[in-house]
Amino acid sequence: MSNEELTDREIRIAELATELAVKKVTEQFYAQVGRSVFNKALILLGAAFVGWATGKGWIKFG
Repeated sequence: MSNEELTDREIRIAELATELAVKKVTEQFYAQVGRSVFNKALILLGAAFVGWATGKGWIKFG
């Protein structure tokens, strides 16, 4: 690296870029977590429905 010091403007640009990058990564992480939780909830709901329908005699196994 060079020994040149950054100007206040360059420092502010770097700070804004860092904030934007962190915000994007955080949003992507929460979107993935939300999608995962939603998928698991649908699987659980489907399993509960199959159990309920089997109990009612609507679905028969074997």
